Amino acid sequence: MWLTTPDRSALLTQGAALPLTQAPASGHVVVVNDQQTFQQFLGVGASLTGASAALLSGLAPGARDALLHQLFTGGQGIGLGVLRQPIGANDFSTGNFSYDQLPPGSSDPSLARFSLAPDERTILPLLRQIRGINPALTVVASPWSAPGWMKTSGSLIGGTLDPRWQDAYAHYLVRFLQGYASRGVPVAGLTVANEPTFSPPGYAGMTLSVDQQRSLIDDHLAPALAAAGVSTKVYALDDNFDRLGDALALLDNPVTRGHVAGVAFHCYRGDPSAVLQLREAHPHVAVGVSECSGGSFSGSFGDALRGDVQRLLIEAVRGGASWITKWNLALDPQGGPTNGGCTTCRGLVTIDPATHAVSFNEEYYALGQVGRFVRPGAVVVASTTFGAGNIQTVAFRNPDGGHVLLAFNSAGDSRTFAVSSAGRSFSYQLPAGAVATFTW
Repeated sequence: MWLTTPDRSALLTQGAALPLTQAPASGHVVVVNDQQTFQQFLGVGASLTGASAALLSGLAPGARDALLHQLFTGGQGIGLGVLRQPIGANDFSTGNFSYDQLPPGSSDPSLARFSLAPDERTILPLLRQIRGINPALTVVASPWSAPGWMKTSGSLIGGTLDPRWQDAYAHYLVRFLQGYASRGVPVAGLTVANEPTFSPPGYAGMTLSVDQQRSLIDDHLAPALAAAGVSTKVYALDDNFDRLGDALALLDNPVTRGHVAGVAFHCYRGDPSAVLQLREAHPHVAVGVSECSGGSFSGSFGDALRGDVQRLLIEAVRGGASWITKWNLALDPQGGPTNGGCTTCRGLVTIDPATHAVSFNEEYYALGQVGRFVRPGAVVVASTTFGAGNIQTVAFRNPDGGHVLLAFNSAGDSRTFAVSSAGRSFSYQLPAGAVATFTW
């Protein structure tokens, strides 16, 4: 058993082993039934933004290696298994750039000037190092904007995709996938635009209507991926829970549904019940939560722990989510360096560039309560939850047959409950607002 409490007295702290007994469980009982299986679970993770990469690169090699092992290995680390990788400029990049930079008024439909040079110095070397630590790493890539010359604004900031350059943009994304693969970083998933309903005023972004997304995916991206022999899966939406209607409009079209493997949600607006609603309408569509930042707006350590565990790790996963990624992997004590976006966000870890001190935030411990124990290839299995005793749960079965149960006490006082599985049971008293992971 491993425990994290809202007062930080326990932080992913291992407790004494609990006895498994054959005696029937009594009282408040959580029943884990691994004969009833649901989605395969890819893992939890974050984003290696330009800001995160700069801070990690500033550490001494030994310290950086130790931190990356702590982040990306299971067992003693927190076992991050998914990275949502930005394509080009975003609100936490080291400036505004694309991989096909042109002077104003120019165009490059053949992509003759395409170059991944902006990622060669820090991001790609770090990604290769992380893949060496965790070879099972899943990378999902998301663009904030097409190159400025492809847009109605003529800039990375504002505007939408010019219809003349839909094919060029599709091939731009394919070139990115091919370039990353050739540099030792295969990309498993791709979205076509980050938050396509939002046009940020101060950093790269691009609106795309549902019809634009459908046209781009069906008429340009899917043919370009097929012609290039690229097997990367396309995730639709990449927007907030409250845009469920947009996701359903895309998937209800049988042509688009044939080109889309999954849907990606963000957590900032709407409710994670959208995951279950989408899975009920389209049971065979994979769903991920691709972005959800913590920050000073998240309240206390206990408030943030409750939010991440209840909304993401329990409700979204029970609803059918196959992966959960927070936002920045690392930020500095001021929540930066930023590129015109959020100034109150925080990463899983905080790195002070002046002293190189590393501290671990609530998100680190919340994700660690799952990532340390749930292995690639695990499946979500049935467990009772939200019942008497205020104990909320989600359960997994690892490929080796081992079991993992995440339990959260949403009550205002400690609660004792029993866990029953395959004729065996154990009991535990969980403090108020605390999260525990049990393995057997």
